[in-house]
Amino acid sequence: MKFPELERRVQDLQRRLTPEFVEAQVRALLRQGEDVGGGVNAFRLVEYLLGEPRCREAQVTWAYTRLKPALRAALDQLPALYFFEGD
Repeated sequence: MKFPELERRVQDLQRRLTPEFVEAQVRALLRQGEDVGGGVNAFRLVEYLLGEPRCREAQVTWAYTRLKPALRAALDQLPALYFFEGD
């Protein structure tokens, strides 16, 4: 994915990351299976949200950095889900 398209998708997602939307996306990924250690890895979630399964790791990292505050805010409102940061 070229950078202008990635940037556009991230900006669109930032507006859409309501608690309801995030919960629906996380639940969809959980139906596909949990990641090692349980739950859904944030990078897997971002890749899924971008709708581009072949994104390069650097692109997903770039998008995650920009989406993290909105994801955290949405997850803070969902008692059944939580944002876990590892070491």
